[in-house]
Amino acid sequence: MRVGAQSRSIHDRRFLVKLPVNFGVQNIKNIGFTGDISPGGLFIKSARVFPTGSDLKIEMTSENGEIVRLIGFVQWSKQVAPNLVWSVKDAGMGIKIRKFVCGKEHYFKMLTQKRVGMS
Repeated sequence: MRVGAQSRSIHDRRFLVKLPVNFGVQNIKNIGFTGDISPGGLFIKSARVFPTGSDLKIEMTSENGEIVRLIGFVQWSKQVAPNLVWSVKDAGMGIKIRKFVCGKEHYFKMLTQKRVGMS
């Protein structure tokens, strides 16, 4: 184990979920997909990234068609050429969830379903 590395608890665990995402600073005109989700954050796979420290409005549609809206903070971002987005593993942004605007229960329901499915 690396120095300073800690094992993740079930509450930090990331689950691979590909959902369509619209996002932006003022409006949500940018398009991407989730790469993974966790209780505290998500990874957005997209050719359009914002600088670290940006607050973003994010809207996603759950696997059941429910809308989830949240405000997130860009923890890190990696921009690549649009034609490389799907071939570069971490092309996109790591987002820390600040607050849910709506659909919080649907977001956590997805996490619960993924946990059960992995057992």
